[in-house]
Amino acid sequence: MLVRRLDLYVGVRFLKMISMAIAAFVVIFVSVDAFEHFSRWVDKDVGLVTFAKYYWYGLPYIVVLVMPVALLLCSLFLVSSLAKRNELVAMRAAGISIPRIFLPMIVIGFLASVFVMVVGDFVVSDATYRQTLVKRVEIDGKEPVNYRMRHNFAHRTVGGAILEIGYFNGRAEEMTNVSVEWYDDSSRITRRLEAHRMWWADSVWMATRVRDRRFGPGGAVVFETADTAAVPALTDTPRDFGTRQKTPEEMNFFQLLDYIERVRRAGGDPRGDLVELYLKIFFPLANLIMVLVGAPLAARNPRSGKSTSVGIAIFLAFLFFSMVRFGQTLGHKGALPPLAAAAMADAVYILLGAFLLYRTARK
Repeated sequence: MLVRRLDLYVGVRFLKMISMAIAAFVVIFVSVDAFEHFSRWVDKDVGLVTFAKYYWYGLPYIVVLVMPVALLLCSLFLVSSLAKRNELVAMRAAGISIPRIFLPMIVIGFLASVFVMVVGDFVVSDATYRQTLVKRVEIDGKEPVNYRMRHNFAHRTVGGAILEIGYFNGRAEEMTNVSVEWYDDSSRITRRLEAHRMWWADSVWMATRVRDRRFGPGGAVVFETADTAAVPALTDTPRDFGTRQKTPEEMNFFQLLDYIERVRRAGGDPRGDLVELYLKIFFPLANLIMVLVGAPLAARNPRSGKSTSVGIAIFLAFLFFSMVRFGQTLGHKGALPPLAAAAMADAVYILLGAFLLYRTARK
């Protein structure tokens, strides 16, 4: 019964601190951004409703971004507070171990990871896109992009080819003034195809007035022309050209998994996309990991002040995000396997948290 009351006591205090920290971070983030773009709001005569809608759609991204830092900071503050008021000593005197005292915080950290995984995967990308629409249509006064009828745009296929398209008609499933370039793994161009008109027929692109150049490794060029030719190497469908292209970061887990399969079938290199896929699992775990590191660290230095805790939190968060970015870069470059690149920062901090928890429990 005593342990349950202590779990409730620690858990409720931790949740209250997290809520206040996230609210403070959101207010700071919105205030800084709003003042930075204040002249734009005035020049565009932005109303209060549009202003609120713009930042409402940006809210999920802000919460996901600041959540790990909030959990790290709150775990440091809470454990330091328990230690300074001798509550930590009283709990240990009652026979409750350090890991058991931290259990409610660890559970909350795990639930926060699940929350960020779900919100980040299924809410953030859509909300961010709606925010860009508010900016384009309601603030800048432009027309929304009609992806089914477009002029002069570039498109990257799942196989890695780059298209420059003069005009695309999604209803007629055709495009004009098209150039397509294919590249090898070293980003050297291997083929360039130009066509006056292309249309979708029987699940393949057909082209007229075709000029096709193939570049060999030794500098040799093979040039061919044709009045009409099929282009089976271009595997993207009219639907791919007629919808907004999402980056791997914008796709949810299942969309990205399907995209990777399409890249593989098209003969492309999915290494960078695999890194992003694994990061969708490992990055949300940062919330749990920050608790595993922050709580025992504060228990080992119970007399440290709030300024010291803030400094430690900023340093650890900066180091973690830097390691995530470093591993992400190594994975995209092929220097590390995608799984290892995505999990590198998590693995280092889990080992650090386990070490600190072990030393604190034995202290």
